[in-house]
Parts: sequence; C-alpha cells; structure tokens
Amino acid sequence: MTDGEGQTDQTGHRAQRDTARTVMAWSSVVVAACAVAVTIKVLSTDIASARPLRVLDQQSLERQVAEKVQGLRKDALGSVECPTSVVVEVGRQFDCRVWGKTNPETVYVKIIDDQGELSISTSPR
Repeated sequence: MTDGEGQTDQTGHRAQRDTARTVMAWSSVVVAACAVAVTIKVLSTDIASARPLRVLDQQSLERQVAEKVQGLRKDALGSVECPTSVVVEVGRQFDCRVWGKTNPETVYVKIIDDQGELSISTSPR
C-alpha cells in the first residue's frame, strides 16, 4: 500500500463515519419530534377528558320526582329514593322508588337536556 492509497482509505473511512454521524443526528431529531407530537396528543386528550362530571343533586332530584308523582297519584306521598350520583347526560334513564300509603312503586326518569330537565313517568319507556 502506498501513501496515496492509505490516505484514500482514511478519507473513505472518515466520510463513512461522518455520514453515519449525520444519519444518527437526523434520526435523533426525528425521534424527538415524534415524542413531542405524541406528548401533545396525549396531553390534549387528557385535558379534554378531564372535564368534571356534572351530577344531579340527590335532594333536588327526589323533591322534583315527589312533586311530579304527587300530581300523577291521588294518595298522599310518603318518600322518594333515587340513585345517589346521577351524571347529567342527555338520554340517561334511571328509576326511583316512591313510597306512599302502599308498597313502594317505581317511577321512571329520563334526562331530557344538559341542564338537568327531567321526564318522569310511571311506566317504563
């Protein structure tokens, strides 16, 4: 091997090494950009889903059911028992138990709008 060939080999190795370093640097940049994009996506999803759930106030709910059922029934109303935590979600249905002078009856409640407007009936839907 002559001096000229030795220098050519060193120059070739140096060029390969520089190319490899460049590829690794760009790979690192791409990985970092992807990590940032994924992080932003995860955080934006968590923030949107972190809205607090709105639930109906149980006492107000039971009072509203009692007033409505009182208008539907002729006998005196005793007490009303509804679920403790009802999430305000349009279309959600649940039932409450109503005690009067007789055995408990079931009334069927449906949330009509996101303001908590209710539809109450004595027959299932």
